[in-house]
Amino acid sequence: MKTLCVAVVVLSLISVCQPAPLTCEKLLKPVDKELEVTGTWYMIAVATESCLTTTIMNALFELSAEIHINATDAPKVYSTEYNIKLYQYCITVTENFFYEKSAIFDVDVNNAPHGDAELVLQSGCPDCIVLLGDSFLNTTILFSRRKTVTAAELKEFEAQVECLGWSKPWVLQTDHEYKNCMSLDEFDGDGVADDLPDKILKRLKTTYTMPLMCLATDVSEYWKSILDSLVELW
Repeated sequence: MKTLCVAVVVLSLISVCQPAPLTCEKLLKPVDKELEVTGTWYMIAVATESCLTTTIMNALFELSAEIHINATDAPKVYSTEYNIKLYQYCITVTENFFYEKSAIFDVDVNNAPHGDAELVLQSGCPDCIVLLGDSFLNTTILFSRRKTVTAAELKEFEAQVECLGWSKPWVLQTDHEYKNCMSLDEFDGDGVADDLPDKILKRLKTTYTMPLMCLATDVSEYWKSILDSLVELW
């Protein structure tokens, strides 16, 4: 894939490479037909508009997730069951959604779509879904019917994220054993609190540099924006 690289040397910023505009137009194009969404999907990677949010989650949590989607009697309304694993603890969440063309909506008690839409983007991966959500925490998520994807498929998702101007995605864990893990519902708050912080701190000892690097980049970009504004005024 050809890329257009623009080196910006201001306040010791590192050069950034992003896909060319025409490539981005294709990568961020919504699907032109409805996909078959029923079945089991594995969450492969997540990116957020905030670099700091993504890196903090990655630094703190070992997380994996799968979803089971089934059609309902209501037209275009599907039920979902999320299985989420945080270290050795699991939790299940259920909800319904409305899917039409390239848009996914939450539904109200009458199964009517409401709120902002999540867009289903095109992907070169034959059994993947890429969701772009527009909310208070903008996110892009890569799902696949496989537990892992190829390096090329992950690279395409990273390119989609770059086109949005976001930082590198968080690649989730591939441990999808949910039947034998401990449910968070089986423990009281104190029981879980005694265990999870230890695991989080242990992980943080080797991952703490990620959010710090992101924070440094954000600070650099902040000062760069101030400098650019001063240059324009001058």
